[in-house]
This record gives sequence, C-alpha cells and structure tokens, in this order.
Amino acid sequence: MLLHLPVSPLQQITGHPGADKDIQLFVKRDDLLHPDIQGSKARKLAPLLDLVKQHFPDGIITFGGAFSNHLHAVAIAGQLFDIPTVGILRGNYVDVQNPTLKICAAHGMTLIPLSKTLYASRKQDHYQYWREVYPKAYILPEGGNTLDAVLHCTNISAEILAQLPPESLNRPLHICTPAGTGCTAAGVAAGMPASKGSTWIFPVSSDGLELATIRQLLPANLLEVPDIRWVPDYICGGFARWDQNVMDFARHFHQQTGIMADPVYTAKMFYGIYDLLKKGAFQEGSCLVALHTGGQQGWAGFQHRFGPLDFV
Repeated sequence: MLLHLPVSPLQQITGHPGADKDIQLFVKRDDLLHPDIQGSKARKLAPLLDLVKQHFPDGIITFGGAFSNHLHAVAIAGQLFDIPTVGILRGNYVDVQNPTLKICAAHGMTLIPLSKTLYASRKQDHYQYWREVYPKAYILPEGGNTLDAVLHCTNISAEILAQLPPESLNRPLHICTPAGTGCTAAGVAAGMPASKGSTWIFPVSSDGLELATIRQLLPANLLEVPDIRWVPDYICGGFARWDQNVMDFARHFHQQTGIMADPVYTAKMFYGIYDLLKKGAFQEGSCLVALHTGGQQGWAGFQHRFGPLDFV
C-alpha cells in the first residue's frame, strides 16, 4: 500500500466534567496519523491510491468547497505519490488568497470553479459528466465518500477496542465522532457492534446529512446492527460558521489537554461532549472515546475569514 498508516494513539483526558461520576474520557488521535495528510482523510485515501496509480493514468478528479480538508488532503497525496489531481471547486472563482486553495495549487492540483447551482446539478447525476470529460481518471466523490473508505474506517473502532485498558472494556462504552459527509462516522459505527457499545454521531451541518444517510452508507453484510445515537444539537449555527462558545471552548480545551481541535468538526464535537457530560447524559462509570478526525488546516481558513486567533 502506498500510504502506510500507523495505529494512532489513544490519549486519556482527566479533569473533564464527568470525572466525578467515574466516567473515563479518551481521545483517539487520528490527527497524528500522518504529518501532511490529515486525520480521517488519510484513512479514506489509503485504500484508493494504489488503485489509482495502477489503473487511472489521469489521476483523481474530486470535489469540495473553498476551505475543504478533502481537497487539501487529495492535493498533498497527489504530489507525494505522483498522481495528477483536479479539484472541482464549489464557488464562482478561485480565491488566490485562500490558504487552503494556495496549498492545493502549490501541490499541483488543478482547480476548476463552478457556480453552486452547476456544482449541485453535476453532483446529482452521480458525476457522469466528469466521467465523460475525464474517462481515464478516478472520480472521487466529495469527502472521499466511497464504500472502500467506509470499510477502511471500521479499523478505527477495531483499534480503539484493542487499545483500551481491559478495565475500560467492562464499562458502558461510547465512541463519539463528528460527521460531515458521514463516511468516517459510518465506518466507525460499522466497526462497533452493539454488543460492544454505541456510536454517538455529531453532525456539523443540517444540510443533507441525516441518520438515514449514515444507515445508507453502512456495509450490507454487517453481522450485527450498530447502536447509533444521533446528536444534532451542536451544529452551532451551521457548517464552518463562527460560534463564540465553541471558539472559547477550543481555546480552553487546548490549554487543558494540549489537543488542538479543528474549527469545523472536532471543536463542535468536543464542546458537545463536555456539555452532555455536564448534563449527565452518560451513565455513571461509562467510558467515552472521542475520535479526533484531524482537519487543523481549517484554522488558517478560519483566520482568513474571521481574523487572527490568539491560541492557534
């Protein structure tokens, strides 16, 4: 496999709001998987790159917004492994001052802007237009959302179950994950049998992502239906929106734990977990594992949009 990934570490957090109820909290540090291809994006790309290298001479055609973690990861992977990349950009033009797009372009990605209307229509036809334009390229859906990616993300749950101390496995176990397209979250849920524990999914947007979306992404041959808890209460204004409470929390969380969340996905999830712990949503003596999906490159985009932040 071109992209070899280590087992990301599990970090225990102390001093959280549920500690007085004997609740354990760990963070699965997928943000440390690869120095350049961040977090869950590395997991989703790993099973794909060899296939593209061998069978698709025109490389990868993929899709995303102006500050997309996915486009950022694909561009870097393309340069690392000598794979051509094209990013179909949701927007009317390429902002040359945008830090994410700067990195994409610097790593050789060709960026093609489309109006939001045209972008949506090309997505609705399952990218058939792009298959005709680039017949020798691999058409990778937005967010890297493929069945192979979902299957590869089941490793996250398997790793967590292998890494937790034996005593923790005897507690009620809950894995928490943010969700954008739902691909990583579906993989986590698929790898976590209900007999072992539950998967708590924190969507970052109400636009097109529902529990039904996650269930549709689950592999068809699961031996056991996962126990999924849908937590839509921490969208905090919408996708990639500024929320002062979340920003204040991200600063505090970094100071307390040394873990830098990202502004779009994990900051909201960690904020939600701490709020739920304060509200007593988790059973006394439980074990929680929060998946850090990476995406810290998003802070540069946040500062580009909203101004400097003193803790980044």
